[in-house]
Amino acid sequence: MNHKNLYILSGLILISLCNKYYKKKTFTEQIVSSEDRTKVRRYLKKYGYNSISYLALEKDKKYFFSKNIDGAVIYVISSGVAVCSGDPICDEDDAVQLLSEFISYCKEKEFRICFCQISGKFINEFNKLGFGFIKYGEEAMFDLETYTTCGKKAAKIRQAINNANRLGVEIFEYKPLENKDTTIEKEILEVSNEWLSFKKSGELSFMLGSISLDNPMDRRYFIAVDSDKKILGFVVFVPFLGGKGYYADVTRRRADAPIGVMEKIMINAFNEMKNEGVKWGSLGVAPLANVREDKEKIQISLFIMEFIYKNINNFYGFKSLHQYKKKYGPTRWESRFLAYYPKIFTPKIAYSIIKVKNPNGFKDLIINQIKRK
Repeated sequence: MNHKNLYILSGLILISLCNKYYKKKTFTEQIVSSEDRTKVRRYLKKYGYNSISYLALEKDKKYFFSKNIDGAVIYVISSGVAVCSGDPICDEDDAVQLLSEFISYCKEKEFRICFCQISGKFINEFNKLGFGFIKYGEEAMFDLETYTTCGKKAAKIRQAINNANRLGVEIFEYKPLENKDTTIEKEILEVSNEWLSFKKSGELSFMLGSISLDNPMDRRYFIAVDSDKKILGFVVFVPFLGGKGYYADVTRRRADAPIGVMEKIMINAFNEMKNEGVKWGSLGVAPLANVREDKEKIQISLFIMEFIYKNINNFYGFKSLHQYKKKYGPTRWESRFLAYYPKIFTPKIAYSIIKVKNPNGFKDLIINQIKRK
């Protein structure tokens, strides 16, 4: 391990140890009510531009509401950092007002701020208010009106789907709000538990959603079954752009599912949505992909991000995730960013991001890296 990487890893370990024994400043913990979630859901239908905006309705999220305009910031507190999920949910003309109020709130509570996975929509507003930026990754976006699996770039997808077709794999959409089936739901959870059992990192959260069969709301469930109607895998989609786009949020399969199961689910779902008039599909962000392209952001922030990408990849699988999305041949890749305030990206912010994504996994992550070295 070179000196820069050793410094960063040591810093993350030190922060982890300090947080264990540090007596946090007390503050009133927000209690999120059903009325709060109803209000946020209403905002999402009007202003939910970002593909992960819908994750605002997950149970781990807290809300900051403006006193003056319709809008909310979605966040959690981790190690003295207000880690925010996606773009602020508001009208573009109201973004400065909402963000200014949120900055004042965080200053009062002595929190740093980090917005994760923001789009380019509010970059100017963040910049006006003194935020720093660094590229976080790239999102695989599909224009469903024009997207096709024909051609060279999606050849691997066609091959995989052909294999699933030969084995008699079929896809259907499960609609729990129209016809709830406890047998199907039990098997969905069985597949999910099996999938989690062979993941190194455990179940990630914060910028990933949940299955939420107990409260589906606007989620859509596409399921693959074999010739015996056994569930092989499933994908849960959530809406963005007021339902003009859908993001493949939760993707899970059995360990012995044949090649092509997930690919067939994804393409069948995209085709179904296209027929309904949906404009955009998203496979989500490949975290930390091509961060070196952001050449203006040099020194410690870039070193920290590249450290995470190169050295923690074995734990989270960022590289394979990027390659998986790439083989679908997205219509385009859209850059996503971290925006942080004050204008300094520190190891503490990096630690906070890792912690909120995998609350139980940071200790195992460190042990994993030490073993590899």
